[in-house]
Amino acid sequence: MHRTKLKLAWVLLLLLQPAFVHSQTIPDKWLTDYEKSGFRKTPRDAETIDFCRRLEHASPWIKVLTFGKTPEGRDLHLVIASKEGAFEPNAPPRAGKAVVLIQNGIHAGEIDGKDACLMLLRDIAITKSKASLLDHAILLVIPIYNLDGHERFGPYNRINQNGPDEMGWRVTSQNLNLNRDYLKADAPETQAWLKLFTEWLPDFFIDCHVTDGADFQHVLTYGLETHEGVSAPLRTWINRNYVPAIERMMASAGSSIVPYMFFKDDKDPTLGIVGFPASPRFSTSYSAIQNRPGLLIETHMLKDYKTRVEATYRMLESTIALAGSDFPALHRAVTEADEEAAHGIPHPVPLRFEVADKANATIRFLGYKQRVEKSDISGTDRVVYTKVPYEANIPRYDSFIVTKSVQPPFAYLIPRQWREVIGRLRLHGLRLDRLTAPATLDVESYRFSNAVWQQAPFEGRHPVTYSVQSSTERRSFPAGTVVVRMNQRAARVAVHALEPEAPDAFVAWGFFDAIFEQKEYAENYVMESMATDMLAKDPQLKKEFEARLERDTSFSHSSAARLRFFYERSPYWDPEMNRYPVVRLMTNAQLETEPLP
Repeated sequence: MHRTKLKLAWVLLLLLQPAFVHSQTIPDKWLTDYEKSGFRKTPRDAETIDFCRRLEHASPWIKVLTFGKTPEGRDLHLVIASKEGAFEPNAPPRAGKAVVLIQNGIHAGEIDGKDACLMLLRDIAITKSKASLLDHAILLVIPIYNLDGHERFGPYNRINQNGPDEMGWRVTSQNLNLNRDYLKADAPETQAWLKLFTEWLPDFFIDCHVTDGADFQHVLTYGLETHEGVSAPLRTWINRNYVPAIERMMASAGSSIVPYMFFKDDKDPTLGIVGFPASPRFSTSYSAIQNRPGLLIETHMLKDYKTRVEATYRMLESTIALAGSDFPALHRAVTEADEEAAHGIPHPVPLRFEVADKANATIRFLGYKQRVEKSDISGTDRVVYTKVPYEANIPRYDSFIVTKSVQPPFAYLIPRQWREVIGRLRLHGLRLDRLTAPATLDVESYRFSNAVWQQAPFEGRHPVTYSVQSSTERRSFPAGTVVVRMNQRAARVAVHALEPEAPDAFVAWGFFDAIFEQKEYAENYVMESMATDMLAKDPQLKKEFEARLERDTSFSHSSAARLRFFYERSPYWDPEMNRYPVVRLMTNAQLETEPLP
């Protein structure tokens, strides 16, 4: 057997033994606030960081750093655990070890991961019962990500959740959901996170949550992106190496885990669960387009807090052990994904998906029997759960059909004045250059029509939908134009940010809203005279106008629309209106550039 497989088999054998989080004797001074409370309470920020600082003072393996500030001025903390003191992104001891980033409290009421991580760090650095996890891994732990939301503390912040006694709030002090912000990166917290992520480029990312939804026996569900938008080497490692192993390890540890569940029909779970092809506004989908596996942990909100925290602890422990023991294969998958992008992605990048109608797998579902009855409160049917357990093999619809893809260009060109867009791209770790001399190039360009803005705000913005037409044209670009070459590691991020038909495109989020605005206008009396001259000089235009009058009643009855018809066809019309400023350079043109300072 290959040495890597032998090592993995040994780790699996070790972790498949029955294990209980609290089976060891812990000195009183090293009990966490959660443990001291009888597993009912979670500590505030000051208590959390005090415990981390005590770990740092007691162990050379632990380092506590800050990586940014919240809008309310609080320090965002990162705890690093490394036996060799690899506390910097490029520290030599990092070589040969899996760097695992664990994020807690992005939704600050869903705080199971924080208390699990505090115990795990203690068990690594103080009691040493889990010290072997650092033999092949370096841990980066964000104890509380949505820190302002965490400190909006109270007992009534999670109506669907069974404990802890008090917890934080879902969103930030700016009322933004950080788990919708990864690509657009509006929140200061997101911008700090992106700097941390792109500096370290961890090998594996974990985001800890608590799920809402149906009632069932499973304590923990999980999710990873494995659709075609994820690089093939990464998909292979996740499906062949990680998923089968983690399910075996967790089952042996007493936690039967299943994929994160959206039921095909909430009234009848036996009809199956449906996959969800998330866009890169979400954490684990974002890490995937950065060529890193992203694990979503979702414990079940109706289980008591102790049960949930212990399940999270086991999932974290098992994943760290697996990432470390299988690091050669994980590192190879990540490296191949990075290298493919660095050489220029040769195939179309999928942007949008739909779930296939045919089930592609089955899962063993542990549910509770339920009934449907008429509600006098809501006036509709409601689901009533019992505590009568049942088991069933149910179908899983987790095969995706690509509905929109795009061939990446050689480069995107962005006019230098779109500074916010350029700044966001830099946050994502993209390498940007600028023209040092003017260039005239054949490019692909997009033009929009039928733009409609969402009336109600969503995540602080009013997203826009539109129709897109592409064309090829020869354009001149001045010195200073920003060039985003696509032969780089984070190329997929650029595609999702800059392609207008991507689900989280910057233009769809409103970064380019000004291009949809008409800034010059024609007085009616001026346009009346000009239209008369235009009709007299252009028989084809006259024919087009008359045909439009005949077929379009609303047009024929609108004086403004009729005059606009001529204005749009006059030489005075603004050709930049509705034209996307970003263009696609499809060929490897010899551009004179320098790195953008």
